[in-house]
Amino acid sequence: MNRRAFAGVVAGAAFGARASAADNVRTVRVLGVPTDGAKAILYAQKAGLFRKRGIDADISAVASGAAIFAAVLGGSADFGSGSLFPVFSAYAHGLPLRIVAPASLYASNHADSMLLVKKDGPIQTPRDLNGKVLGGDFVTDVSVTATRAWLDDRGGDGKSLRPVELKQTEQVAALDAGRVDAVVLKPPYLTVAMDSGKFRVLGTPLDAIAPHFLLSCWVATADFIAKNPAVVNGFAAALNEAARWTNAHEPATIDMVASFSGQDPAVLARGIRSTSAATVTLADFQRPLDFAVKYGIVDHSFDLGGLLAPSVTLRRE
Repeated sequence: MNRRAFAGVVAGAAFGARASAADNVRTVRVLGVPTDGAKAILYAQKAGLFRKRGIDADISAVASGAAIFAAVLGGSADFGSGSLFPVFSAYAHGLPLRIVAPASLYASNHADSMLLVKKDGPIQTPRDLNGKVLGGDFVTDVSVTATRAWLDDRGGDGKSLRPVELKQTEQVAALDAGRVDAVVLKPPYLTVAMDSGKFRVLGTPLDAIAPHFLLSCWVATADFIAKNPAVVNGFAAALNEAARWTNAHEPATIDMVASFSGQDPAVLARGIRSTSAATVTLADFQRPLDFAVKYGIVDHSFDLGGLLAPSVTLRRE
């Protein structure tokens, strides 16, 4: 992953942090992927959890985590969310992304990321994936790398998979049209796909990483964190409060997620929901980092202390 790839700017996202003259509330530009994992930040804004900490979050949906991280690095967004592996790679290559708060957790006993193939297609077993095309947000995305490892564990050849970069919003259509052979989907797109009756679950490949780990996170640049510690701490604290509430009141978040993702609320209500990361341990970061090193996503390990901003509160094991 090079600096140019991360330094691009999302079109139209030309807003930085700014102060409101009317009430002295700090407005920050926030970009999130339109998945169920956005429910905590949507609730935090709706319930006034940011405002009571002097923050107003201007939240926009961007379909690709890659584009979100590029916007944050390019200065056109203050905070952004996405999967963990690209953040590891960016940090290992010296780019100034830092994790300010956790977003979503993966747990094997509540798997919300599933490998889908066509229901009437030729892929019946893991080995049938050998040499096939797999859609992913990044070609080195957590879902792609986990699927490679999952396939290896089941007697297949993970290296033979041919990943192509697709936005979350594009993956179901690509699978339906036969442009890819498999995708790993999260809610709400997982729910929409399964509700169509056209696809079936081949497995839960993220189990290959660990039974429990942090799947996605919120980031900002090291410079923004250093210059705006109160804003960053308030942002993280509001998300923590929102995560606890959304995990306990999932039905109340359906309309928010539906509006943000453009999906049917009735369909979302029938599906699996993601788990907001209210509390995390160091192991929740370390397990995916160890996996990323093992499978070459990053070429060396590092001390997570440099990647985690002071706003990240860790729970003891």
